[in-house]
Amino acid sequence: MRSAGARAEQRNGSFFARIVQWTWLLPVATATFLVFVAGSVYSIGQLGLTPLWLFVLLLPSFVATTLALMVALSDLLQRPAERYPLGGRWFWVVLVVGLNVLAFLPYWLFVMRPQPVGDERADRAESDRSAA
Repeated sequence: MRSAGARAEQRNGSFFARIVQWTWLLPVATATFLVFVAGSVYSIGQLGLTPLWLFVLLLPSFVATTLALMVALSDLLQRPAERYPLGGRWFWVVLVVGLNVLAFLPYWLFVMRPQPVGDERADRAESDRSAA
């Protein structure tokens, strides 16, 4: 007997396929991290606020980074190995897992934007080029 969650997942596509569509989260996570760093330096240096106030700035950055990490790792699991420029899959896995926020923007620019996972037009163009 199947659970309701399995039926819903089957109806709407896989969980990973739906998450990978949220590519906009990668540059947003990088931007919120930069706002967190700049806001922290400004609040402590110029305004003289205590570091306790940094938790207010930390929450949006933490949430955006966690969600963007889910998107990037889901994309890394689904993308075919031949679609990785500047190194293979493991290069990007190490970069995304090790550098997190600092690697999201390069990953988004070099890997995710040129060819999204499941882009049928790109698959057809590649097969046409290889046939010619």
